[in-house]
Amino acid sequence: MSLARTGWLAAALVPMPMAFFLMWKQQDGSALVVGTALVGLSSGFIFAAAVSVTSELFGPNSVGVNHNILITNIPLGSFLYGQIAAMVYDANGQRMSVMDNRTGTIDTMIVCMGVKCYSTTFFVWGCITLLGLASSIVLFRRTKPAYATAASRSSSCKHLQQVSRETP
Repeated sequence: MSLARTGWLAAALVPMPMAFFLMWKQQDGSALVVGTALVGLSSGFIFAAAVSVTSELFGPNSVGVNHNILITNIPLGSFLYGQIAAMVYDANGQRMSVMDNRTGTIDTMIVCMGVKCYSTTFFVWGCITLLGLASSIVLFRRTKPAYATAASRSSSCKHLQQVSRETP
């Protein structure tokens, strides 16, 4: 079975929302380890596939620029996920005052302990990655006819080359 690279990209995204929803629902150490491993594997596959997908979607001209634009999702996603995690942490934490014995200054900080600190974050991340999965499926479905056309042209060219070699 032949699958376009955009299809492989969509397939690589499947474990991501599953991992976040697993971490949200199970809320134990083993779910965190398994979820983190799934996110890492999925992210690695996506990062590796992004170069060839970029080249195929936008052409070989300026592939470096196009790829760099495409992978801006990494710092933007890190920033967004960090902000969401900070908001959930702050909303569930308790304010504590701490005094520095050396300087005598009192500082207020928020401390959050337990599952409630990150449970909502995993749910939100799962929803965001589900949206990404849906978008990649749409991309795959939209590019499928182009890949089918290219594959049929390639196979007909191979057939013509084989026929021309066989005729004396």
